Amino acid sequence: MFIFNTTYLVSDKVHNEWLEWIHEQHIPFMLDSTYFTQPQVARVITSDKQDGTSFSVQFHVRDMQTLKLWNKEYSALFQENCSKKFGTEVIFFTTVLELVD
Repeated sequence: MFIFNTTYLVSDKVHNEWLEWIHEQHIPFMLDSTYFTQPQVARVITSDKQDGTSFSVQFHVRDMQTLKLWNKEYSALFQENCSKKFGTEVIFFTTVLELVD
């Protein structure tokens, strides 16, 4: 099992709008693709001074093949949706985590 993680740095100017978008549009978009389960949204706690707030949005994904299929079909749309909505007010990067016992 893997976790598909996207870390966002959200400017204070769009903070509330971004949170609404994540819950009302982005999470449903990801779940509707049927590739992901168990969405989580967490605030990243840091002692570093930054402009805005960092968040981690995570989904479980069965295996790397499933993630590759999603990337092929939806990755560009995912990036476009966020960039079109928020421009430079939200920056993000993705990582993949492997669950271990």
